[in-house]
Amino acid sequence: MRIGSNPAKKDKVQLDDVYHRIVLPVYIPNLDGFFKESLQVLKLCLESLYTTIHSKTKISIASNGCCKEVNDFLAEEFEAKRIDELYQVKAGIGKINSLYKVINSVKEPIITISDADVLFSSGWQNSVEQLFLDYPKTGMVCPFSYSKGFRELTANVYFDNLFNNNIKIKEIKNPDALEHFAASIGNDKFYKDIHLKYGLTYQEKGKSRALIGAGHFVASFKRDVFSHYKFKANLQRLASGEGLYIDTPPIKAGLWRLSTDYNFVYHMGNTLIPMYTEIVNSNKNDSFKDLSVLKTVKPEPKFLYWLKNKIFNRYFFSNTVFTWYMSKKGLTKEQVKMYLNI
Repeated sequence: MRIGSNPAKKDKVQLDDVYHRIVLPVYIPNLDGFFKESLQVLKLCLESLYTTIHSKTKISIASNGCCKEVNDFLAEEFEAKRIDELYQVKAGIGKINSLYKVINSVKEPIITISDADVLFSSGWQNSVEQLFLDYPKTGMVCPFSYSKGFRELTANVYFDNLFNNNIKIKEIKNPDALEHFAASIGNDKFYKDIHLKYGLTYQEKGKSRALIGAGHFVASFKRDVFSHYKFKANLQRLASGEGLYIDTPPIKAGLWRLSTDYNFVYHMGNTLIPMYTEIVNSNKNDSFKDLSVLKTVKPEPKFLYWLKNKIFNRYFFSNTVFTWYMSKKGLTKEQVKMYLNI
């Protein structure tokens, strides 16, 4: 039985002018063994966000099968209003399922998806948003100078720029950051010396320079690339679904995958080192931009998608054609062989 009327029916929904939503899926099932320092890593990750983001930003957390200590900490952050949204799922349902619980309700035009072991440094948000403003065809931006992503779902970038000189080979600005990443994933040989020295870049006159390709451990997206991509919750954990559900939506929309040509983030993994705290202590918050000029994303016609990402991709990235292309961009034949590992 209902007595009276719900007073909330008379309330007006308050709309804010936030335009950038950051989404972190968190999986810390315990604080033993591999996860011994994970809560401290998470705390530093969030602190690095608090000290870098601008005022038009909000943070959503998807707690996926986390232990009580982690959920208690996240609840405190939520009550303190440092976190805007907190989703908690008791059973681990995997990164992708937990992510889409948030993504499907996001209204902000820019979404950043990040692992919970990423450290952010000053300038990351400004640089990412500037690439979206400079290049309307950008759908995904990684704030990590990912020099090895030059032919990972990037055929459309090369196709769209076949008849200009916007793609060039330039020196990597901070190779030490790439070496840190390799060490953080336990693979010191992840980068060859040639990858630490050169990267394939895109730049138009008077605009920001970007590296071609993007990693998915942290990346920003135009929200619309997901609204045009069908996702149905899967009872399986989809532990390796990043390629299909994070990397693919931008190119399905006909947009590019790029990275900042300077490194603004660090992969901490499951351990802490003094450098991380030093970075956070020196961080400064970015200023917001006017993103009202961003155009609505319209899905690319299926014919163009297949032409660029299937047919062109198959022939352009063949060793013969791409070796010729890289040579035209300035590398010697020997350097190209090392770069392409052939």
